[in-house]
Amino acid sequence: MKNRLLTVIIGLIVPICAITVCFPIYNRIEPFVFGLSFNYAWLFAWLFITSFCLFICNKIDPLNRQDALELEAKKVEEAKALIAKEEGGAK
Repeated sequence: MKNRLLTVIIGLIVPICAITVCFPIYNRIEPFVFGLSFNYAWLFAWLFITSFCLFICNKIDPLNRQDALELEAKKVEEAKALIAKEEGGAK
């Protein structure tokens, strides 16, 4: 199986750490950002940053490359042929 560790780190670990582990850093009211206290602005910003992280993960994921998709389609066709062969022999 191809290594997907970087994808997991960017898509899962970074947003979780930014919201939970970094709580002591952003747990303050001032400065105000666009009329929101800093902690609300931090959480609201991470809604969009998390979406961007997931977009990056989708682009760098080794299983989303074209050759991996073609190999998967080939394996599905082989499995369908094997199932059809077994059903034809059973009759």
